[in-house]
Amino acid sequence: MMLRKTLSTVLGISLSFTGISSFGQITNSIRPRVATVRPFRVVQGNLQPSPGGPDVFDSLVSSAASFDMDSPVEAKAEFDPPVATVGGKVIYRVVLTALDESVKVPDQLPVPPGLELHQGGRGQSYNNVGGLKLRPQTTILYHLSVTNTGTFTIPSFEITAYSKPVKVPEAKLTVMSAGSIAAYEPPHLFLQVPKEDVYVGQALRISLVLPDTGDGNVGGLAQAKIKGEFIFSEPFSLGMRREPIQRNGTNILALIQEVMVTPLREGEQEIVGQAHSVSSRIVPGQTPVFQSTSLLVDSDPVKLNVKALPEEGKLPGFTGAVGNYQLEPPRLSKDEVRAGEPVTMTVNLHGDGNLGRLSPPQVPLLKQWEGFPPVADNSLPPAIVQQRGFVSFTYTLVPLSDKVDATTAIPFSYFEPRKKIYIDLTIPTVAIRVKPAPGGDLALKEREADNASKSQDLAEEDKPPVMAGLIARPGRAASLAPLQQRWWFLGLQALPAAGIGGLWAWDRRRRYLEQNPGVVLKRKARRGLRKQLQAARRAAARGDTNGFVLSGINALREACAPHVPARPESLVCTDVLDVLPRAQREGESGQLVRHFFAAADGILFGGTTREVTGLLAQQSELEKLLEQLGERL
Repeated sequence: MMLRKTLSTVLGISLSFTGISSFGQITNSIRPRVATVRPFRVVQGNLQPSPGGPDVFDSLVSSAASFDMDSPVEAKAEFDPPVATVGGKVIYRVVLTALDESVKVPDQLPVPPGLELHQGGRGQSYNNVGGLKLRPQTTILYHLSVTNTGTFTIPSFEITAYSKPVKVPEAKLTVMSAGSIAAYEPPHLFLQVPKEDVYVGQALRISLVLPDTGDGNVGGLAQAKIKGEFIFSEPFSLGMRREPIQRNGTNILALIQEVMVTPLREGEQEIVGQAHSVSSRIVPGQTPVFQSTSLLVDSDPVKLNVKALPEEGKLPGFTGAVGNYQLEPPRLSKDEVRAGEPVTMTVNLHGDGNLGRLSPPQVPLLKQWEGFPPVADNSLPPAIVQQRGFVSFTYTLVPLSDKVDATTAIPFSYFEPRKKIYIDLTIPTVAIRVKPAPGGDLALKEREADNASKSQDLAEEDKPPVMAGLIARPGRAASLAPLQQRWWFLGLQALPAAGIGGLWAWDRRRRYLEQNPGVVLKRKARRGLRKQLQAARRAAARGDTNGFVLSGINALREACAPHVPARPESLVCTDVLDVLPRAQREGESGQLVRHFFAAADGILFGGTTREVTGLLAQQSELEKLLEQLGERL
């Protein structure tokens, strides 16, 4: 709604924009087109169009340019120049009618033997396709090195645009021997970098130089910028001029465009400049109409040695300012305030540096002043601040006492790259008159209460010190040492660690037994074997033959159960014999087992039989066999 109200008050003039034709050419027919605006009338403070007329907002929106994103993507490729000499400069240029962000180029192009490509500049512009429609165009440059004569062809290949393949046509280059034809070099930029030492955070003015072709048609440079891995290039230019320069011992006329960059890391940095060279000519057959052409040009890589800011000699209040600065006397919003009332202080900083992105110093912590973070003049973009030549900071200060007579000094310093030293530029104090805070009934009551408490404190201080009496019963404390300094407190700290260690050991044991169930079965078998063996011994001591036989059979079952595996009560004589080695199975041990199981069957199913007779005398043989089986558990 606010945008609608704002645009409703604007009388717009729309121009048909410059666009790019083939190979980066911009075709522009400048035809002023004035939007039709109905008279306004005021309704409750708002501007409204007169009844019956078209909506002004809709008229302005409909007159705005739109982007052509529906047309098929076209690709073109060429060598500039198409005929070159050995050792000359050649540019391979690829142009696509698509947005730069959507274009993906293969890492390796199908370059024929004898040619060597180096990645160059890459930029985007727009082409007027009729009416107010603009079609985006992306230009990609490659630099060639040719050492042999002949005809070279880069075959057709595919580039991805909008996630779809686009076919780039082939391009041919003819290379002739040096001196056979007049040498021609494509438009090329040169960078003029500072010769002095360069430091991290320093704002540099780097000139992009484009030699004039001599016909006077080059009108300027557009979208000038410098690229680098750890280089921040400002999105604005500092002005363009045309002046003679000396190149290879010859004075030539050139266009010079300055760009501001800031190195972000120390070390050797590689920078490359690029821009669109704009020229104009009269369209044949249309004398009053001019045609503008734009060609993407770039420079060779240039090495820039960036130094780190020295740590020695750094002064308080340094916020990263590098350059040469001057400070105006600070100004207060008012010269007289009461304690507790805020006052604003404005500081203007001039100088040669990146003023648009300078961080202001912070207010130091003081008892008599309360300061808030400074506010920079963000209403203007960095480009305007840089051209204006100064930046303003606003501090909000609150005096906490009526005894102060001046603002606090704010430490500030900057690094001077030419002198290679830090320079103090502390914001000075400003005289101010601070009155006491306004009074009233509440203030008087608070002052009286404060005076009463002060009088009571003074009276207490005047009394002589007297030791208090001893308590009748002893307290719980047995020592004057604090708890954290007693011996048992250290042991108490080990309890959580011991608990965690115990849980860890228990869980480790549980996992081990879960993965090895035989360990549990053998442990249970040993326990059952001891129990049944003790029962058999007690029965033998009583002379209970039946109890001795049954307990002995149960002991044999407990000892053999983990090897079957099965429950002990389910084992029969054959199962026990299978556990015994073959020699024992066919020897006396096997006969003993058969005799005991036969006697047990007689006891359980047929009453006492003759097989039970004499088994008590074989107690030692049974215990020996059980001991051998227990060793296997």
